[in-house]
Amino acid sequence: MDIEKQKFLSEFARDYGYPNAPKNIDQIRASEFKRLDGLVYLDHAGATLYSEQQMEAIFKDLSTNVYGNPHSQSDSSVATSETMKKARQLVLDYCNASPQTYKCIFTSGATAALKLVGETFPWTQESCFMYTRENHNSVLGMREYALSQGAVAFAVDIEEVECGSGLLGDDCSSVWMSPHAAQRRSTARDFDEAPKADSIGHVYNLFAFPSECNFSGVKYSPDLANIVKQDHHNALEGSPYCRGSWMVLIDAAKGSATEPPDLTSFPADFVVISFYKALLFSLLLGHIGYRSAYAAKILRKTYFGGALLGTVAASIADIDYVMRREGIEEWFEDGTQSFLSVASIQYGFKIINTLTTSAIARHTSSLATFTRRALFELRHENGSSVCVLYGTSTKKLSCHGLGPIIAFNLKRPDNSWFGYREVEKLASLSRIQLRTGCFCNPGACSKYLRLSHLELLTNIEAGHVCWDDHDILNGKPTGVVRISFGYMSTFEDAMKFITFIEKSFVSRTREIGSGFGLDAHPIDFSHKEPHPSVTEVLDPPVPTLLHPKATTYQGACLKSITIYPIKSCRGFSVDSWPLCSSGLQHDREWILKSPSGEVLTQKKVPEMCLVSTFIDLEHGILFVESPRCDVRVQIDLLKAVSQCGAREEIMSQFHRYEVQCYDSEVNLWFTNAIGRPCTLLRCVSSQPRRRMNECSNMTRCRDMESKLSFVNEAQILLISEESVSDLNSKLSSKHSDLLLWYDKWIWPFCATGLIDLVAFGDFENDNNKGLPIHVHPMRFRPNLVISGAGPYTEDLWRVLTIGKEHFVSIGGCNRCEMINVDPQTGQRPKSKEPLATLASFRRVKGKILFGILLSYDGAAEVGDSEEKVKPQLTVGQEVYPCSVNSKDIDAEGTSVCI
Repeated sequence: MDIEKQKFLSEFARDYGYPNAPKNIDQIRASEFKRLDGLVYLDHAGATLYSEQQMEAIFKDLSTNVYGNPHSQSDSSVATSETMKKARQLVLDYCNASPQTYKCIFTSGATAALKLVGETFPWTQESCFMYTRENHNSVLGMREYALSQGAVAFAVDIEEVECGSGLLGDDCSSVWMSPHAAQRRSTARDFDEAPKADSIGHVYNLFAFPSECNFSGVKYSPDLANIVKQDHHNALEGSPYCRGSWMVLIDAAKGSATEPPDLTSFPADFVVISFYKALLFSLLLGHIGYRSAYAAKILRKTYFGGALLGTVAASIADIDYVMRREGIEEWFEDGTQSFLSVASIQYGFKIINTLTTSAIARHTSSLATFTRRALFELRHENGSSVCVLYGTSTKKLSCHGLGPIIAFNLKRPDNSWFGYREVEKLASLSRIQLRTGCFCNPGACSKYLRLSHLELLTNIEAGHVCWDDHDILNGKPTGVVRISFGYMSTFEDAMKFITFIEKSFVSRTREIGSGFGLDAHPIDFSHKEPHPSVTEVLDPPVPTLLHPKATTYQGACLKSITIYPIKSCRGFSVDSWPLCSSGLQHDREWILKSPSGEVLTQKKVPEMCLVSTFIDLEHGILFVESPRCDVRVQIDLLKAVSQCGAREEIMSQFHRYEVQCYDSEVNLWFTNAIGRPCTLLRCVSSQPRRRMNECSNMTRCRDMESKLSFVNEAQILLISEESVSDLNSKLSSKHSDLLLWYDKWIWPFCATGLIDLVAFGDFENDNNKGLPIHVHPMRFRPNLVISGAGPYTEDLWRVLTIGKEHFVSIGGCNRCEMINVDPQTGQRPKSKEPLATLASFRRVKGKILFGILLSYDGAAEVGDSEEKVKPQLTVGQEVYPCSVNSKDIDAEGTSVCI
C-alpha cells in the first residue's frame, strides 16, 4: 500500500487530499467519518455522506434556536424567513448567479423541480422538447407534458469534439447534434406547415442536458446553453425543429457536487440541483434556479396554496377569485417549505466553501483517474482484458472532462461477462458499497451497452425490469457496475476496491492460503483427477470433487431431519417424518405476508428466527411460540378450510398458489411476534406458471414440475456434516491468518498511533473478542443433514436413495446473506461470515453454492390418500447416492437428469 500510494502521490500530490485546507483528507476521515472504518463507500453519485461535524452543527442550531412556520409574523417565523433568505443566497452564490437575474426555488427534490418545469412550461403544437440521450428518467418524464400538449420531442447525441480540456471542453467553439427520430402523439397539424408569422414569437422550445452524466461521468460543457440559444440553426443544421425561442434546462443534480454551473458565463434558464448529492445533508431537499425575467413571463402555474409566503395573496372560498403573488419564489413554492431542511443547508455549504469546489473536483478526479487506469490495465492470465470502461477510451484516461464516476463491466478469460449482481454481492461481502444497473438513465445504458430497441423490448417482454437480478440476457449485460467518489473518499478506498476486483475477478493461479479477501475460485467439473474439495485456484481447470468413474458410495447416513412449517421461522427436529407429493409433509406450508403483498423472510425481517414452531401430527396441531408473546398459537391442521377463513390466489417464485387465510386474532399474534403488520397464509394447492420464455435464462424455481409448498427452488435441501466441517476449518484458518497478520503488521502501527485499526477492528467486534466463527449446520436451514459422505461429495450426486425412498438432485443451492443471520439472535455480523468465506471457494458463474436441492421421486407411487401409509424418512437410515460424470453437469454447476 505504501509503495502504491507513493506512486500515486508522485503524480497527484497537488490535487489529492486538500493540502491547502485546514484539514487534509486523512484528518477529515479520522475526525469526521469514524463510521466509515472498515467500510468503503463508493456511491456518492447516488447520495454523498454527511460528516459528524456537520450533524453536530445542525443539531446545535436546531436545539438552541426556535424556528416556526414562516407563514406568520411572530419572532420564530421571522427567524425562519431570514434563514431561508440566507439559504437562497448561498445557493445563488454557489452557482455564481446574480439575485437580480436568478431566483432560487426550493422543492422536495430534484425530481420535483424537473416536474415543476415540465408541468408549467408553455407547450404548444409548435413547441419542441429536445434532450440529450444521456438523461435521467426524471428529465425523460418531462417529455410526457410536452407530448400530451401536442409538442414534438426528440433525443440528440452530442458528437465528441476533441479539445484540450476534454470532451466538450471550454475551448470548443461548436458542437454537432445528431437528432434521433421525432416523437409526437398529436397529428392535429403537419409540423412542416409553417406557423403564422405573428405566432412565431410565442413558440417556446426547451432543451435539457445534464452537466454530468450520472451513468458514465461524461461532463457536458455548460456552453451548450449558449450554443442552443444563440446558434441552434447551425447546431441542428436547419432542422424544422428550430422555430421559435429556445430555453435551456441544466440538470446539475450530479454535476453540482464537484463543479456547479457558472450561470454568469452560461446563462441557462433553469438549473436543477440535488442537495443530498451535493451538500451532504438536506432531507431530500431540491432546488431549481429560474431566470426571473423569463419565468414570470411564460410559465403557466395553475395550482396555488399557502398564505403570506405561499403562492396566493388572497382568495375567496365560495366564488372563483384568487390573487396570486408576483414574486417568483412565492409563486412557485406551494405551501410551507421544509424550513428545517433549508436551515441545515448552510452547514453543508460551510464545509464545501472551506475546502472549495475546485479542490474537491481535483481531489475526486485524481482518485477516478487513478482507478480508471488501474482497471484498464487489469489482464487475465491469458492476456485478455478484465474491465470494459464506459464513457471513455484509452486516449482519454487522463482526461479531466470526466467526473468522479466510473462505469464498467467485467469479463472472464473466455470473453463472457461477469454479471453486475455478482460483482455487487461480492463487493458487499467485502464491505464495499457500490451501485449496479442503469441508474435510471436508460438512454446512456442502451448507448454504451449497444442495446438495440429490439433487444430492449425483448428483455422487457422476458420479464426484465429495474432492480431485478437479470444482469445477463442473451449473452449481453443489461446494466453496469458504477463507483463514484466524494470529497471524503481516500486513496485507501480506491486501492481496496482495485484489490477486490483483482482478487475476485482476475484469472491467475494462486497458492493455497495466499492473500486475504475474496478470491474467485469457480468450481469446475472437467478435470479427471480425484480431489476431496475445490482447490484454491482461479479460472484454470480445477480438480473434480469426485472421481468421475465412481458411481456409488457407502457409509453415509441420515443424521437429522428438520421441518420448517412457516417459511423463514424457526424449525423443529424429528427422528422420523412422513413424505408427501410436495416433499416433507407440512414443510414451508405457511408464509407470513406483508400488507403490500410481499412474502416476509429473514432477509428483511431477521426477527422471524425467534418464532418457534412444532407440529403434533397425532393431534393435528401446529404450535407457534415467540418470546414477544405471552401465549402460544395453536392452529388446527384438520379443521375444515371453510371454517378457517377465506381463500385467495397469490404468485410466488413463478408458481400460482391457492392459499387459506386466517382470522384477525391469529394475524395480530404474528404481527406482535415479528414487530410488523402481517397475515398468515397456508398453501392449499400450487401449480407452476407457464414459462414466459424458455430461452431467456431467467432466474426461477428450478423444480417447475413438482408440487411445491412455499419453497424457493426445490422441495428439500440437503447438506453434509463434512462440508460444514470443512467450511469451519476454512473459517478457523482465515481467523488464524488474520491474527498472524494483525500481530505482525497492524498492531505495531496501531500501538504507536500511526494508523487506525480498520478492517480487523470489525473482525474482532463481530467475533466475540477475536474468537473464530463456528457455524452449525442449522445455520443453512437444511431439511436433511447427512454424515459420512466426505466434504462436498454431494455436489455430483444425480440421484440418491435414503432408506427406501428415491430423490433426484437438481443442483447446488445458491446462497445469500440470509446465512449470515445468527439463527439464535437474528443478528448480522459486519464480517459477512460465513458467506464471505464461501464466496472465496464455492463460486460458480456468480452463484455461491452450498448444499444440494432434492426433488422427491416417489410421489407418483404414494399419492396422498389417507388410507395409504405415507412413506417416511428416519434418522439413521443409510444414504445411497449415485455420482454424475462431468459431462452431465451444465455450466451453472447443476446436475442434468438423464
